[in-house]
Amino acid sequence: MNRIKICCLTYRGQDQLVAAAVRELHDEEIEVVSVNGVLEEIVDKVQHEIINGAEILLAGGVNARTIKGRFALPVLEYKISDFDILFAVSEGFNKGKKPALVTYCDEMPEKLKKYLQAVGKDLMNIVYEDGGELETMIRQSEVDVIIGRAHAAEVGERLGIETVSISYSVDGIRDTLAQAKQIVKEIRKVRQENQYNNLILHYTVNGILLTDEEGIIIDSNPAAEGILHTRDHYLKNERVEKIFPFFDFEEFKAGSEKDRSSVVKIEGEEILVQLVKMEENFHQSGGIIVFLSKMNEINRAQLEYRQKKADSEKEKGFKAKKIFEDIIGESAELRECIEDARIFAKSDAPCLLYGETGVGKEIFAQSIHNESSRRKGPFIAINCGALTESLLEAELFGYDEGAFTGSRRGGKRGVFELADGGTLFLDEIGEISPLMQTKLLRVLQEREIMRVGGEKIIPVDVRIISATNKDLEHMQPEMFRRDLLYRLNVLELSLPALRERHGDALYLFEHFYRQKRSRAVSHIQLSEKVKEILELYSWPGNIREMQNVCERYCLYMEQMRSMDDTAMKRCIIRAIGEEKLAKEIMNHFSYNGKNISSELVLTMKRLLSWNREKIAQVLGSSRTTIWRIMKEADDSK
Repeated sequence: MNRIKICCLTYRGQDQLVAAAVRELHDEEIEVVSVNGVLEEIVDKVQHEIINGAEILLAGGVNARTIKGRFALPVLEYKISDFDILFAVSEGFNKGKKPALVTYCDEMPEKLKKYLQAVGKDLMNIVYEDGGELETMIRQSEVDVIIGRAHAAEVGERLGIETVSISYSVDGIRDTLAQAKQIVKEIRKVRQENQYNNLILHYTVNGILLTDEEGIIIDSNPAAEGILHTRDHYLKNERVEKIFPFFDFEEFKAGSEKDRSSVVKIEGEEILVQLVKMEENFHQSGGIIVFLSKMNEINRAQLEYRQKKADSEKEKGFKAKKIFEDIIGESAELRECIEDARIFAKSDAPCLLYGETGVGKEIFAQSIHNESSRRKGPFIAINCGALTESLLEAELFGYDEGAFTGSRRGGKRGVFELADGGTLFLDEIGEISPLMQTKLLRVLQEREIMRVGGEKIIPVDVRIISATNKDLEHMQPEMFRRDLLYRLNVLELSLPALRERHGDALYLFEHFYRQKRSRAVSHIQLSEKVKEILELYSWPGNIREMQNVCERYCLYMEQMRSMDDTAMKRCIIRAIGEEKLAKEIMNHFSYNGKNISSELVLTMKRLLSWNREKIAQVLGSSRTTIWRIMKEADDSK
């Protein structure tokens, strides 16, 4: 068995935590070595372990910063929770009157700032970039308690100042080791696939160039070198625009089209150049593939067909794919929402959809369109928050030839023109600028537009469905115009968050689980504890988050050797995130830092499998208190 070698960078006792985590993990597939030290002193030691077969590096704090980018191996940081930081900060306030949190390069987390502001506490933040200057900074600050990682604690102790160390846990390191193992397995898998891809690349008759996400050529095949009359070493590390001056890489990368074709002359010979974006299913996501082939009647006909098809699609506009039957859920809240949306579909009035990120606003918009009298017309969606003011104006209203530098010859129709006779869905409408609000208001009032740089009024017949996750009514009037709001929300629909749809969380997860699970886990049903966790979690990211969690859950399940209830529970905890789940449990029992109930403690023990030491640490209590609560609960049975 080819074992996976993991190199762990440790400092001041962290090697003992790593050793304990390795013992708990008891995984014969991995070999773990520790390199003890801090900052530059570890670099040579790490290099030695890489030479001896290390495939991934684990580190935390300054050590992680020090080695990132130094080596060609992935660097995974030890997991440390917000609770660990908060626990250390609380201890620091107990130990002194003027504590300071020491952080390397970055300021204290934003969540911690907000928490301190809420409880009315002042905490100094010493941010250092050089280990040598830290001692001086601490002396000058005149603080009486140092809160920080191992290096900061060591400096504080050397200066005779009270210290509180933000330490890692055995559980966190164990999970990081398990994650590192999966990453290395994926890397090995990609390496094998790349060997196969290289065989195809170098033996195909068509020329092929591969670029990275910056447009730099990273590989080519002999056929491409022959067509371009050059050698491999002249192509590698060159920008693709240097080889093909007609091609604007940044414009193609930012645009919506996935491929583009052109015919160019090279050495007097016509060559078909086809550019294809590498999507997420490629390992070099963000780059492009350039296919080169000598022109003949067959690919000339293919090129003409593709162009005609593209023009036809553009003329037809876009089509809505979803209908109300595609909206999954059985809750009364969702059914009522769908019923209202069906009524709104009978009208042509503007409709405003309110809802958190991930609740499915576009699915509702498409369904309303497909049940309306405009169903045979185009449906075009545009994300207003993803574009700058000038780009959004050009996308909405189009532009005339010569309107600005780099504008398309002959001009371009905007989405209002393309959506004529159909529906235009404006997502994240609350993000548009005051100027664009004024222009949009005029279109809604007059039902006509003028292209950028144009002089002609163009009438448009478009229904507007807009969406936002902001409370537009309570925004400052200078941020969002009231007259525009009243034009947009003639019909108003609030989509419920997943946590408000009673019973739908489990129903939806089981639906996604049936879709995503592979043959390896197709026979395994969700256990009762998994169901309990799914129903307890509030799903702040809504359906989109649930789909991601389900994807991770299926992946973890496929890697498990045993499929008992404990393994399944561990998989769902990892898929959601232990820290997130712990926070949900505390919120569920309205924990405010003082009211530790037996139900809270027992739920943490049952669902998270934590011991009383871990529960005490997270709740900011003593082990004795947690032991007493558990004992009283046992005695009452």
